[in-house]
Amino acid sequence: MLDGRASPLSVRRWISSCLVVASIAVLAFGQEGKVLANPSPRALQGLFCNAAEQIDDAMAHMRGGLSPRAAVGLINRDEVVCTFADLLRYVVDQPVVIQEIRGPFPMFKYEGTLVAVMVGGVVRPVTPPVHIFFAIPERLGDAPLEGRA
Repeated sequence: MLDGRASPLSVRRWISSCLVVASIAVLAFGQEGKVLANPSPRALQGLFCNAAEQIDDAMAHMRGGLSPRAAVGLINRDEVVCTFADLLRYVVDQPVVIQEIRGPFPMFKYEGTLVAVMVGGVVRPVTPPVHIFFAIPERLGDAPLEGRA
C-alpha cells in the first residue's frame, strides 16, 4: 500500500502461513522438542499420483525411455491423476513404503497423506488433506514398510 500499512488480505495470508508452519512443526516435534520416531510431515519432490497403479504405469513409460514429465503427460491424457513435482515440494504426512521398485530407475513407492504444498518457501495447506501415492528414489529410513507387492 502507499501509506506503508499491510492490507488485511496480506496480513491474513501471513498469519495463515505462520499457522501452517507452526502446525507442521508441532507434528514433527514431540514434547520438550524431541523428534518423534516417525517425523511427519515431509516436504518431498517426485512422482505423485492418485492411485498406486498409476505410479506403475508412469514408471513403465519411463523405463521405455520417456522423461518423467512425458510419462505423466501420457497418464494424464483423459484426466489429471499424476504430477511430477520437481519445482515445488509436496508436504506428505505418515508416509508408508508399499513397494521397492527395482530396475534401471530404482524407486520406492509410498502411500501417505498430502497436507500442504511448498511453493518458493511458502507453505500452502491442502484442505482437506488428500490420500496420495508417490515414488521417490530415496528410502525414507523411518517410514514403516507395509510390504505390498
